[in-house]
Amino acid sequence: MKFFTTTLFVFATLGMQAFSFAQDPVAEAKNRITSAADALSKTLNENGDMRRFLYNEINTLDDEVIALAKELRALERDEEMRTIKIKTLEKEVEQRKAQYKYSADMLNQYSKALISRMHPAEYQIYRENVAKIDQSALNSVNEPVKEIDERVKVLTLGLQRLGEIAGGHKFSGKAFGFAGRSIEGSFLLVGPSVFFAAADKISEGICPMSDTGSGYPAFVSINKSGGAIGQAIATGTGSLPLDGTLGKAIIAEMKHPGGQNKALEHVMLFGDIAKNMMFDGWIAIAICVLMIAVGWTVAARKLLYLNKIEKGNHDFMREWRKLATDLTTLERNADAQKLSETPAMKRSPFYEIYQIGADEITDRVNSVKQGHKGLSGRSIQAIRAALDAGLVNLQHKLTNGLVYLTISIAGGPYVGLLGTVVGVMITFAIISKEGEVNVNAIAPGIASALLATVAGLIVAIPALFAYSYLNNRIKNITSEVKVFIDEFVSKMAEFYPQVNEAEAPKFTDSEN
Repeated sequence: MKFFTTTLFVFATLGMQAFSFAQDPVAEAKNRITSAADALSKTLNENGDMRRFLYNEINTLDDEVIALAKELRALERDEEMRTIKIKTLEKEVEQRKAQYKYSADMLNQYSKALISRMHPAEYQIYRENVAKIDQSALNSVNEPVKEIDERVKVLTLGLQRLGEIAGGHKFSGKAFGFAGRSIEGSFLLVGPSVFFAAADKISEGICPMSDTGSGYPAFVSINKSGGAIGQAIATGTGSLPLDGTLGKAIIAEMKHPGGQNKALEHVMLFGDIAKNMMFDGWIAIAICVLMIAVGWTVAARKLLYLNKIEKGNHDFMREWRKLATDLTTLERNADAQKLSETPAMKRSPFYEIYQIGADEITDRVNSVKQGHKGLSGRSIQAIRAALDAGLVNLQHKLTNGLVYLTISIAGGPYVGLLGTVVGVMITFAIISKEGEVNVNAIAPGIASALLATVAGLIVAIPALFAYSYLNNRIKNITSEVKVFIDEFVSKMAEFYPQVNEAEAPKFTDSEN
């Protein structure tokens, strides 16, 4: 705008001076040119100043934009970091809440289990305290820290109780004695055993783990203790019987002095059950016995066979590591035969696969034109196919006979169940025919029928374990053979460079 005004001014000045210089055209032209040049120079100077000012302003604004962009990026990074921190804190808060809830629930369950699983003799000293702590914790549900603190008090109480029991916890209380009356006395808790001595020193004995419903533990007097229990409780020294059954074994000993062999008793019960076995049950058991004989024989023979071939594998791999450094010895049968020097090595699956590969390589290399020892790509593929076929045959050989174990696993329980069902049917048919329901008449028949199911399970369970163990070993051997085949093929490709198809041997069916 300023440039336009200056230009108008120049032209106006020239117009005003046109008349005054009309008499001298040359001078007039010079003056006008000089004036116009001065005005133009002034305008150019002003425009240059204005352009420099604007450039300075633009540079300043660019610097401010760059600074603001950096500040914006920094703010965005800060916002992202704050967002990440917020999410992390929120996740941590959720974890803390879950941990708090889990801890509170566990402590609550412990509080309930502590009373329900402790000996009735301890109710007198723990029940009231635990109830107060539970009530205080329930009143503090809206105050998490206080609730946890209250719950921890029960845990502390339980740990204190364990320490007291381990070291011998002595306290006074009441026991539920004969004729439904309570007896004052002293308790001694030593591990799982609870001993009691009456305050009148007339009776002493043990308190088994049984709830009388009165809040006091049951008391069983031991007449032959000779005062040893009372003395041990009073002085803290002496010998006491430690009963891990919470008093049941001592009571049983009192009822049956000298005890009795439970295992022998159970075996004798099987004899009594077998006496009532019906003919159909004996058939089922005979089939189960036959399956046991076959299955266990197969398992034993297969186990011995796997042990032998694994020993052969170990011997073979020891020699193979020496030979594998120079696989060209496959062409020299005399050198290659050292892999079969021992009988154990010949049983190795590795040896069988090796023999297949060695024979294939020897036949093909000997058929190549004189002076060139190598194999074509097709020959290598054919040798690999022969090795894979040998692996399939090996798998069939290793798994041969395992079908008898699977038959035992699947068929044993069904044979036993069939014998049981038939036995139960016959038992109920006899009962309905006689028209009397007598437990003594039902029980022997049902027990003998169930014996067939037991026989079926005896067939299936060991067969299942044996099958799983043998199958796993067979899988391991098969995997090792696959690795050996890969190693053999890679060594073969390394030591026998490929030849052109035209130079490779051509095999016909008659040659193969």
